[in-house]
Formats: sequence, C-alpha cells, structure tokens
Amino acid sequence: METEITETYKFAPEDYDDKGRRKVSELKFRDWVTACEQDFHSVHSGMYALNFYGNSNTMRLLQASCDANPKLLYGMDLYHGRHFHPIKDPYINHKIDVKSEYITVYGIDSAFMPLNEKGIPKFDEDKCIWPLTLLIDNDMLDGEIKLSCPDDDEKESEEQVVPVAPQYEYTV
Repeated sequence: METEITETYKFAPEDYDDKGRRKVSELKFRDWVTACEQDFHSVHSGMYALNFYGNSNTMRLLQASCDANPKLLYGMDLYHGRHFHPIKDPYINHKIDVKSEYITVYGIDSAFMPLNEKGIPKFDEDKCIWPLTLLIDNDMLDGEIKLSCPDDDEKESEEQVVPVAPQYEYTV
C-alpha cells in the first residue's frame, strides 16, 4: 500500500456553533481548514494535501460551515482500515449511494485551486493541485483532522523486467 505524508491538526469543537462558525469570531470552520492546508503546503516542501480525514462529527461541522444543502453528506467511509483505497472505497460508497436518500460529497475545493475566467476553481495538473478528498475515519477523535498526500519520495519497488522471447529468423 502506498504511504502517505500526514499532518494532524487539532481544534476545539465546542468553539463552533451549529452553523460551523467560531462562536467568538464568526470564522468558518472551512476557513480554519484552509489555514491547515496552507500550513501543510509550507511544512512539506511545496506539496499539496489531497486527503482530508476526520470523523463523522467533523464532517458535519465542515458541511455546516460550507452552508451545504442538508441532503448532502460530506465524506466517504473507509472500508480498508484507516487508509484510503482509491479504487475500492469509492466503489463501495457508490453502491451505498444508489440506495441512499442523500448525496455524498466526495471532495471539496483545495485552498490552492486556481480560478477559471468565471471564478470557478479548477484542477492544476502541473502542480498536482486537486480537490481535497473527504474521508470519514471514525477512529479519529472529535477535534482533530488529518491532511495527507501520497509520499512521492517513497522508493518505488524495482520494476520487474519481463523477459522478451528472442526473435528467431528462419532460413530455408
């Protein structure tokens, strides 16, 4: 399994109201997450977080702070331990979504996504800036999130060389 570079950030859930705003400053929880993304980027040599881990309560707080429709549910559940499996987890979640009365939000805009001419965030493939994938890890505590990205410096396993059958030339 691919390893991840991670940073865990802590917050006080009781500091936020049911609309996802800090009680003393009206700052949205989403704005705090943006600050965490910026910290992650500065700490990890210009890498951008791709995954946002939090428990169900944290996802509801994020959803409220984004003023999301109540028919939306933020985050996909993890079914293969505490790490995201990019093929199996979305497949299982999609199967569940078909029967649900809610719509799952699998990702939100990264703080670093550039805007197009209409002001809509877009991917930046050259810099590897993608939306944050929202992952529900109910083993995490209330008051913590984890941002991560794949470890690109991880030594790739040696590519196996597949022997090529020699080409014979037949002469008559």
